Amino acid sequence: MENVIPSSQSRRQSSIVVLHNFNCYSSSTVNSVTIISEKMASSIKIDNGFAIKLSSHQLFQKKIYYSNIMDEANQAKFTYSIVPITTKDKHTVAAFLRKFFFRDEPLNVAIQLLEETDSAAKLENYCISYLQYGMTFMAVSQTGDIMGVILNNIMHRDDEEEEEEEDDETCNDNLKFKDIVVLLDKIKREADVFAQYKNVNRILEIKIVTVNEAYRGQGVCKALIDKTKEYALEMGCQMIYVECTSHYSAKAVERLGFQCIYSLAYNDYVNEHGEMVFKTQSPHRGAKVFVLPL
Repeated sequence: MENVIPSSQSRRQSSIVVLHNFNCYSSSTVNSVTIISEKMASSIKIDNGFAIKLSSHQLFQKKIYYSNIMDEANQAKFTYSIVPITTKDKHTVAAFLRKFFFRDEPLNVAIQLLEETDSAAKLENYCISYLQYGMTFMAVSQTGDIMGVILNNIMHRDDEEEEEEEDDETCNDNLKFKDIVVLLDKIKREADVFAQYKNVNRILEIKIVTVNEAYRGQGVCKALIDKTKEYALEMGCQMIYVECTSHYSAKAVERLGFQCIYSLAYNDYVNEHGEMVFKTQSPHRGAKVFVLPL
């Protein structure tokens, strides 16, 4: 196939449909998703100031999906692909996360984490560390914009003790980032997913999913999670797990069929003086853990 992006007619007639008529936030509809030829240009220029280079290896090794989205409000069409992220993309992805995740995440905002340079650097390193495992994906528009990113990890029942040791190393300082790590550790420990699901030994964990605000409400988050679900099944995972610190992310995964197995109200999480650690803005009232059995 010589044409990378098929005509609108061929998209409509394609028999390979992954998503169909899905209203994510009631403002847009996904019309179709089609598998595209692997003969795709290796370089993509991004109009919003970022630049990425997708290697031929990336494109040949993974399925690439294109989706045609019609925004009901302004009738604008968006075509995008879901492609794997590699360590070569780390600077671009880091810039994207700084712009669309770090500044919006409720816990970061509550403790003004980005005002502390060392904490911001630790947060960025924490996120980028997940790129090396080959299980993270991004949505890229036809024009080259990064529309969304999802960072994943795989948890095994036997890995719990090792993860606790790594968390201790991360928390060996007095930075604001430590406050977030300690809370997330508490959430994971108390949710205790492997104790709740004794027959589950391998879980894909969604660490971060974020979408460019210009494309929010148009099915991008669902497409990223669908690709993650496909990957989880390929890797023999029995479940998908996600910790939601945002009201909006919790609502999004609920709509996708995830089940809540744990919740913690932020006003119940206090320090040794009885003071709230995270005074989050409305509507972010607490953290929740969701799972999706596969």
